Amino acid sequence: MGNRFTNFRPLLKKGRWLLKKLPMIASVAMEDGSAVYYVGDGTVTVVTNATANFAGILLEAIAATDADYATSRKLKLVAVPMDPDAEAEFAVGAGTFTTADEGKSVKFNDEKGLAVDTAGTQARIKRYISSSRGVCSLNLAIS
Repeated sequence: MGNRFTNFRPLLKKGRWLLKKLPMIASVAMEDGSAVYYVGDGTVTVVTNATANFAGILLEAIAATDADYATSRKLKLVAVPMDPDAEAEFAVGAGTFTTADEGKSVKFNDEKGLAVDTAGTQARIKRYISSSRGVCSLNLAIS
């Protein structure tokens, strides 16, 4: 996967992530590297800071210009965490990120990053990389 993901990037270690196609909601553009969740109808869309059923990290972008953009349940590749120790690199979406934030449980800011100063149960910060990037594990209890 290299470093093309500017949002979330799963750190693929054996047995920690499963790559699978999931059914996407219709007519929602999504960047690759976006955190996604299951909607009540079984389709998947981007998370919010209140998401309670995280599904994984989207590995294929969906653009409004795609031929299947308005198609409900189109299948797109998602990295699904299979282990509580599955880690992902993340972008800081809000807050001031320092090494003192390691070990904190926080919320998504949106599908593109974490709110590192907002206590929550959606992710746990594992490691500081820079003021704008870190490593986290995503809460499987909410999936």
